[in-house]
Amino acid sequence: MDKNQSIRDAIEVSIRLLDSDPEFYIGRCENGRRKWNGAWWHMATLYEMGEVKQIPSSAIARAKHLLEVQTWPTFVIYPDDYPTSEADKMKMDCCHCELAVYYMILMAYGCDLDKELPWIREWFLKHQLSDGGLNCEPTAYTNSHKSSIVSTLPPLEAILWYTNRPFTPKETDFLDQGARYLIEHRLVCSKESGHIIDMEWLNPCFPRFFEYDILRGMSYLVEWSRRRNKPLPTGLLKEGMHRLYSHIEATGLRIGRQVFDPQGPWGGHTFPLLEEVARIGDVSPYLTRQLTGIIEQLEHFTNE
Repeated sequence: MDKNQSIRDAIEVSIRLLDSDPEFYIGRCENGRRKWNGAWWHMATLYEMGEVKQIPSSAIARAKHLLEVQTWPTFVIYPDDYPTSEADKMKMDCCHCELAVYYMILMAYGCDLDKELPWIREWFLKHQLSDGGLNCEPTAYTNSHKSSIVSTLPPLEAILWYTNRPFTPKETDFLDQGARYLIEHRLVCSKESGHIIDMEWLNPCFPRFFEYDILRGMSYLVEWSRRRNKPLPTGLLKEGMHRLYSHIEATGLRIGRQVFDPQGPWGGHTFPLLEEVARIGDVSPYLTRQLTGIIEQLEHFTNE
């Protein structure tokens, strides 16, 4: 069986599961988030592949229902943020990156969450720290006030890619400060020491879900530059290209890492589609598409 057919077959498996999966209902929503074969991960994989429209409408409706009535709409930082009623205590708690991925899936499908659930966009804008990023660790807002690159990218992407009108002043500041944060950290480095924070971030990862890699940061800066009409940080992007060099082949960009690790702390059951599109060493058409967009923008600015 050729690779494309095996992926199509795996997509069908995920579609059938999503069409019949009850895991988004009250009391079972934690099952839907189960690493790595809960319904949430099937939907996120299809989204990252550019196949979001193949997600069954029934699954989209259940996911939106989860956000509407089964999610606690407050990031718990202080004691007063906790739910108090028994009904609210049963609701799902979210972090920034998980909520942002949910948001992007549903917006890409065609839902208007800004009209139906405006608290989600406000959540992202509200939780940017002074350094320009966000952090899914509540104590960062009371103690260190330092952001996490992993927590930062999905909310930035959510605002940048899913705003189909002029940005508000609050949104432009959010996006610009996020770009500043990535630039000051040279995409992967500690601002203080200059050392690479996590060497794994140099290995392209697919699908990413919430995870970070250098290509994800580079893609954000290219799109931010284009949409905000800001100077492209060409030197930083060229540095990023150099860091990716060992993964680039004539046919595209090779996968260098899987977000799931069967032998590590993030082990768990996978599913056919995840295994098909995440093989280390395979040239990923999805990552290659991102890389091509970066190269085109670099060439455009270089030739100006």
